[in-house]
Amino acid sequence: MGVGALSTAALARALWLSGRGYCAWGRCAAPGCDRYFIDTGRRAPQRYGSTRCGTRVRVTAHRNRSH
Repeated sequence: MGVGALSTAALARALWLSGRGYCAWGRCAAPGCDRYFIDTGRRAPQRYGSTRCGTRVRVTAHRNRSH
């Protein structure tokens, strides 16, 4: 699938979700990551664009506390 098709699909999904009142945009809070995501209203507000970014931030914080 081309980049244009993916971005169109992402936009269509975002518009569909936002029309139902449970969609929020966000930018990944991980340092050095410039990705955006759609938070669809899970228990806690989403902070990271992927689990990989969240894990990387938590591991770094743990290492900083341990040293």
